[in-house]
Amino acid sequence: MIIDITCKTDRFNLSVVGSDFINDCCFGEDFSKWLVSTLSESGVDADVICMEDFGWANQVGYQNVSYLMCVSGNSDEDPSRPNYGEWHVMLERSRTLTQKLLGKNKISANDPIVGKVTGVLRAAGFADVTVEP
Repeated sequence: MIIDITCKTDRFNLSVVGSDFINDCCFGEDFSKWLVSTLSESGVDADVICMEDFGWANQVGYQNVSYLMCVSGNSDEDPSRPNYGEWHVMLERSRTLTQKLLGKNKISANDPIVGKVTGVLRAAGFADVTVEP
């Protein structure tokens, strides 16, 4: 199960495709670096991992639980605000094979990391911060 946190902002690049992009939608390096840094300042162990074909992947640890945290963004394609758009922060709890087979230890909207991420997004003034289970 994945929790998808959405928000809107124009603080990060959604308009200039980088020469190192795997494809045209690999936005999120600047957002990942900001989010990892901000979470780290609030007591979360977080690191940027790498670019993926949809955006960026990050590793997060909080309260002795590990998570994969991925980000991706889509521009609203408003010529007056080329970097304004919707960002997705997708969180997945690390689980053992046995836990996956038995359906145990799944992430939920009540997971403490979800509150941490939504809290830093709201504190930074992002619009429309929403949690989608």
